Parts: sequence; structure tokens; C-alpha cells
Amino acid sequence: MSAMIDLGSRIEEASHSRINVAGDSRIGPASYPGVVDFGPLLERLPAIGLEDLASQAALLKRTDRKYLLNRALTAELVEYLCSIQAEVLSIGGAREFGYLSDYFDTPDFALYRAAATKRRRRFKVRSRVYLDAGLRFVELKTRSGRGQNVKDRLRLDDVPMDVCERLKRGLPVEAFDLTPDVTGCPRIREWLAARLTERGVVQTRRAGARAVGELAWVIRSVYTRTTFRLPGDSRLTMDRGLTLSTPSGWSPLRVPEVVVETKSSKHPCEADRWLWRRGVRPVRLSKYAVGMAAINPGLPANRWSKTIATLGGIA
Repeated sequence: MSAMIDLGSRIEEASHSRINVAGDSRIGPASYPGVVDFGPLLERLPAIGLEDLASQAALLKRTDRKYLLNRALTAELVEYLCSIQAEVLSIGGAREFGYLSDYFDTPDFALYRAAATKRRRRFKVRSRVYLDAGLRFVELKTRSGRGQNVKDRLRLDDVPMDVCERLKRGLPVEAFDLTPDVTGCPRIREWLAARLTERGVVQTRRAGARAVGELAWVIRSVYTRTTFRLPGDSRLTMDRGLTLSTPSGWSPLRVPEVVVETKSSKHPCEADRWLWRRGVRPVRLSKYAVGMAAINPGLPANRWSKTIATLGGIA
């Protein structure tokens, strides 16, 4: 909860001190490269603050469902959310927020393969930057033998706001290293090893250190997110302008579809039913997995093959 409140205060600070980049003072999510502007529609929705959203969401045992929508259907969905009096997350007057995530794997892609083959005990490591606040974390997602998913995160040094603004404008950043060295930094390495042990993914911290030791940055995702609270305390997120790229300079993959995710109890929420009535069904979608399959066509991708085909058969 405290990290969420901190995020809210940081975004409010940043909203009052926008930095002029390349002579343009209009810096905001609607201007992110490749992002459709739903601003006028979003303004019709009542706002909910981050603290209220977090406290309500904490009560949920959630089932997540993901969908790929074109822009026209996304606009219709926003209209529907208006009709059922959904609320939109608003911080410092902003209703759209930029995310940048760097994912890590071993040279033989052991983490990806564990997910692709549904290994019972597996994990995922990424760093995340909230571009509207400059906050940066290392995040560890673990899956236990009982199928439970847990996310832990470690706060890192903030990213300067001028760097965040350049990223949001699609401009190059050379003077600041966004990607943490998860194997070379003792604090990060030891934290990851300890969490992997606590979560039962490995038996000892030494084994955890070995698991972390080969990790390197393999793929980056950048996108804009809007979050809604639906009646019944369900949630829905819309990710737009998703771009996937690699450290090697591989040509970025730009996803034209909007990634919609519902988070509800075990029963479908109103948005799920609305989508189903229009013939839209949930898809298996991992930004990390889709990007990895695009870069390395030889990797096993059966779990995501339908989604990859929808995105143009990149694998």
C-alpha cells in the first residue's frame, strides 16, 4: 500500500513540473508514439484515487482474463464503461500512465522455457519504471507448486524525470542506464536469492544465487495504461501503444491492438460478458513471451501460438 501511495504522490509532483523536451511543452500519455487518444471519452468517467482503488482491489481473489481489441472496439468498450458508471484511476489529474519494463533471462532462455512448458515452480524477473513518476523497481514473480502467483518488488534509485519525458516522447536516452545489473549488484542479487528461497522456488539461498547469476536483460516493453474500477469491485486495464524491443537493436515490434485485461472474482465481470456478446474471447498473452517468440522463432511457443497468429504470425 505504501508504495502505491508513494507512486500517487510522485505522479502528482511530476504533473506540476513537466519538462520541456525538444521545444514541446505538451508532454503526456496521449502523445506517446503509437497511442490512440481516448482522452475525451475518459473525461466522461468519474475518477477514483489510487489509495481507494488499492484498498478495494486488495479484497479480491482475482481471475485475470486478457483480450486483444482493435481501436474501434476499444472505443465502444470505453463507451460501455461510461454507461455502467465505471470509475477511472486518476492521479494528479492524469488518467493515462506510461510503463517501461525490462525482462531478464539466461543465455539458454531457461525462464521462458519454464513458462512455455508450464513448469510447476518457476519465476520471472523484470525491472519496471513508472514513467509519470520516475519510480523504478526490480520485480520478482514466482509460481509455486500449488499454482499460486506472488509478486515481490525492490525499490531502486529513481529515474530522473527528464529521462522519463524523453522516453515518453520516443527520444533516445544515452546518459542514464535504465536497466539494473541484477547479477552484478550485490543488493539486488541477494534480495532475489532470498525471495526465491522464501517462495519455495529453490531450496537454499546458494541455489537462488546460482539461479540469478546468469540473468541478463533480453527484452523491453513500453506502453500506456489506463485502469478502471467496475461495479462489483472488478478491475479492467487497457494497455495501448505496446512496443517490444531488445538490447541488440532488433527492429521493434509495435502491437497495434489494445491489450485489455479484466481482474475479477472467479465469476466473469460485466466487461467480460460485454466482450463475449461481441464474439471476443480471452487469449493467452504475455508481453514477455510474445516478444521472446518474435525474437527467437525456434523457442517453443505453443501456449501463445493463437495470440502470435493474431499479431501477424511473427513466430
